[in-house]
Amino acid sequence: MSDALNVIIERDTYDSILYAVLGGLLLLSTYHLVLYFQNRDKSYLLYSSYTFFSFLAYMPVAESGFLHDLSQYLHFDYRSKQFFTIIFNCIYFLFFTRFLNIKRTNPKWNQIIVIPVYFYLIITVSSYVLLKFGNEFVFNFLYKVFIYFITIHTVISFYLLIKLDNNLKYYIIIGGVILYLCCMIGEETVRNLPSLMITKKMGDFIFFAGLIVENMAFSFALGHRQRNIYREKVAFSKNFIFEMRKNEQLKDKINLQNEIKLSAENEKMKWQQEISDLKLAILQTQMNPHFIFNALNSIKYYILDNDSENAVFYLTKFSKIIRTILVSSTIKEFTLEEELQTLQVYVDIENLRFNKEISFNILIDEKINSEELKLPPMVLQPFIENAILHGIALVEDKKIDLHVVTKDQHIEIRIIDNGVGRKEAERNKIRHKNLGKSFGTKIAAGMLKNYFWPKPYKIEYHDLHQNGQPTGTMVVLEIPAC
Repeated sequence: MSDALNVIIERDTYDSILYAVLGGLLLLSTYHLVLYFQNRDKSYLLYSSYTFFSFLAYMPVAESGFLHDLSQYLHFDYRSKQFFTIIFNCIYFLFFTRFLNIKRTNPKWNQIIVIPVYFYLIITVSSYVLLKFGNEFVFNFLYKVFIYFITIHTVISFYLLIKLDNNLKYYIIIGGVILYLCCMIGEETVRNLPSLMITKKMGDFIFFAGLIVENMAFSFALGHRQRNIYREKVAFSKNFIFEMRKNEQLKDKINLQNEIKLSAENEKMKWQQEISDLKLAILQTQMNPHFIFNALNSIKYYILDNDSENAVFYLTKFSKIIRTILVSSTIKEFTLEEELQTLQVYVDIENLRFNKEISFNILIDEKINSEELKLPPMVLQPFIENAILHGIALVEDKKIDLHVVTKDQHIEIRIIDNGVGRKEAERNKIRHKNLGKSFGTKIAAGMLKNYFWPKPYKIEYHDLHQNGQPTGTMVVLEIPAC
């Protein structure tokens, strides 16, 4: 019966079976490659590689037809069959570790399985390259060792798989064991044992049968995994719908709370804005009398000196300032253009007192539209007043420069004087008590804070020096650009 089966396989059906199996392997390789591109799951790519190298390993076995001619063209021979056999067996270990996701569940077991395989792959490829250059010893040795290596490694790997908590392992173990046994029977050193004495073609047929069983096992495993994935998706969808309903209810509750909170916040902002406007109005009423007092003080000098012409001229300028003060007490803001015009009138008035000795220069960055930029009315005047009274009043060459420039997302207003400096000004206040305390700059700081709230503003004072000697003061006001 055995002899008859050998005759049927070797004489009548071997080529047909070989072509059917190789065609099936090529089809499986292509199918799983397509699955890889659809799912981006590397287990499909590895199985595609496994079946493709199995196909390459048994191409040289074909004795006629297209595959025989292709093998001859590619110079595939018995050595090529041995090389590709090692390759596809090694890839199989990489495939099932990825398919069962052993790396995530137990990284140590994954290393035990894959590291020896990578090592054997590297030395096999290297020895095959040496074989092509005429050195057969290393490759022959590795192929003889391969049977022992694959046996030991299969036992270790499947022992670890048995301990793995994954039901898909049974498909891999059953299919893998059957394929391993069939593959070993097909090997020359095994099939020529006295107890077996199996021909080469019968050994190939046995391997083909094992390959079919292994592929069926993988197909069942794939179906099992797809069923598990489907169940997980259904459970996820149900849970997702449930969570969505809960989220909708929570969303409605949060929206109601947000509406209440927003209403409260709007009411709070409304009151804060009204308080801010009230503070600004109060600060303006504090500042204006302070300025009027200083202006009237200047008029007093001309009245006492019986200089009626300058006193009249001074009063004309003063009336213009008074109108500006009356306007500023009823509005919240000036344009930069209006503010600078007011400063010019103020300096003109002070210049009468100093016999027109004050040089006042205004420089505006061309990027700034002075008719659109807004700020609190009369807010810069206290800084000019300070520069005059406590800075340049005691020097001969009196000079004040006002520069308005852009800096990052802010507007920077620099007031630079060539006065005696802040330290000397403090000493003068102590010596001359009639100079009094300067409340104007504090009032101006409060106006800026309330006008630009909640946006930030900044006031900085810088002492200027040359050769270690004070040469004046620079006040820098940084305000929002809009």
